[in-house]
Amino acid sequence: MEILKILNNNVVIVLNEENEEVILMGNGLGFQMKSGSQVDSAKIEKIFELKNQVETEQIEKLFSEIPEEIIQISYDILSHAQKVLDKTLNETSFIAIADHLYSSIQRGKKNIQVKNFLLWDIKRFFPIELEIAREAVQMVNRQMNVDLTDDEAGFLALHITNAEIDSNHDDAISLTQLIEEILTVIKYTLRINFIENDIYFQRFITHLKFFSERVLKDQGDAKTEDQIENELFLLVRKQYPEAFEATKKVAELLKTRRDYDVSKDEQIYITIHLARIIDKTSN
Repeated sequence: MEILKILNNNVVIVLNEENEEVILMGNGLGFQMKSGSQVDSAKIEKIFELKNQVETEQIEKLFSEIPEEIIQISYDILSHAQKVLDKTLNETSFIAIADHLYSSIQRGKKNIQVKNFLLWDIKRFFPIELEIAREAVQMVNRQMNVDLTDDEAGFLALHITNAEIDSNHDDAISLTQLIEEILTVIKYTLRINFIENDIYFQRFITHLKFFSERVLKDQGDAKTEDQIENELFLLVRKQYPEAFEATKKVAELLKTRRDYDVSKDEQIYITIHLARIIDKTSN
């Protein structure tokens, strides 16, 4: 593969066999090399495909401004998150993580703290991602001699969440806010206080995360047809009227604010989850 650009001693941009630009990382890949040279394939440790020119420019800017140590830490954080979550994450998300960490470290050295107003919601909705982020912050504090706070761990957890949904920082915030909106409607419709450490509530939150992702991704797109028979829908609605009323309010919210039609399938799933929560709360 021919080197197009050398970003530093360990990172180069090359043309692959499909004539596409990719980034290669590896110890000494760019050392004493120049544009047009053939890359030493034995030194390649990581390969990142570039989706577009914007992403190319972002990565070039990243490697020119941010110390390699922070870039490596960011990649290690993403790799660790992938193992803990046991799912494939968007590998180029390390770009956003590195950019955020660099800014956080710069602020930390100046004793400038940014309050994370979503931290409480992040603790509720993304506890595993937050725990990963907290471990990462502890590692960064040790290695970079800073004192990043739990607020910064919360921001980092959002980036990890973004890597799961293969999107950008704004979408992780939108996901958190949408879940909160739905829970607020349910809470005031049912007039109950959730038992947040209860297994049924935690299962509902897991379901709600995936549902909210679909809402955010599918707005304006064609909706999936219902797979559940209408008789089952009517039976669930009749058997769990209180839970279904809350589900109906959620559907109205999403239709009004986001022009999203909640399928009968999804209404059944939400209703059954809520029926279990209502039963547990009542007992």
